[in-house]
Amino acid sequence: KMADRNRRRINIEGVLRFALEHQDVVPAGEFNYQPASEDRRTWLRAALEFLSSAESEIDRLKACTEILKKSEIKRNDRNIDVYGDSDEDKKLVLNALEEIIEIIDQIDNARDFCTIGGFKYVVNLIKDIKNVDIVILACNVIATVTQNNPSCQEFAVRCDVIQPLLTALQNFNASEVKVKCVYALSSLIRDNTKALESFAENDGFSIIVRCLQVKAPKLRTKIAFLCKALCTYQPELKDVLLRVGFVDHLAVVLQDPHDAYHGYVLSALSVITDDHSPSIEACRQPHLELEKSLRSIKDLILSNSELREAQQEELHYCEKLITCCFADDSFTVGNR
Repeated sequence: KMADRNRRRINIEGVLRFALEHQDVVPAGEFNYQPASEDRRTWLRAALEFLSSAESEIDRLKACTEILKKSEIKRNDRNIDVYGDSDEDKKLVLNALEEIIEIIDQIDNARDFCTIGGFKYVVNLIKDIKNVDIVILACNVIATVTQNNPSCQEFAVRCDVIQPLLTALQNFNASEVKVKCVYALSSLIRDNTKALESFAENDGFSIIVRCLQVKAPKLRTKIAFLCKALCTYQPELKDVLLRVGFVDHLAVVLQDPHDAYHGYVLSALSVITDDHSPSIEACRQPHLELEKSLRSIKDLILSNSELREAQQEELHYCEKLITCCFADDSFTVGNR
């Protein structure tokens, strides 16, 4: 059975429970009919409208899937990989993706979307299409479907979604696409071993770290967040991240003028160096000038009352990294 049937049954039980809990207590054997209050009528009308819409969500997903399916067939017949702005099919695809995103934030709906076959058409959009706006929405769909949803994560791995996302991450110049690709990958690999294995097999760590060179605050924020999450929940990945150059790239990013995303970079560095001496040694490499960057950020925060109030966490990470990596003044890279 599709999830909307179960959800409808559960919601009907909720409506009945509400009616029972909010009725006046009447002694056994007595009958005391009273017209429903306006508040109760309003609530019940809203509840019934909700049940009606919930029941049709699967039909909406089926309709959107059919649009994506037919547009793919027409696209292949026309042998195109870019829609013109006035192309009617492009408008239909965008509308379908927006509609899907509205519905699949409920876990049951996300599962249904995979079950009815809609997910594969979204993956194919990322594989086949070069329109930035379509790929951004397609990545949003993948992220929403897979986030905190193990069964959908497994399904996505079976659909081989990792490789198309990594290809798009490399091939699109638009930073907005790169951000959404990392968002989708992060939702998929953080809590799923098979997805993470596929990510590693497709050289995902090297691809992600190279993206730190793009001067895009949102992208750097997403990558730093992913790095921190992976190190927090799977500390053994610290060796992998160090090997592909995450520490070096994160340290270099801090040489840029101070920006809000620096807090995320500092947080990621703090986690990767925690109880991991190879990462600490990497931070001490002279060419990275990390100690200089850390003290510069610390001085900037302390010299500005507004920053000092708002950036307490960033200041904490600065001080922690200075203590962790540079407290021993006698240490030099040469005597390792």
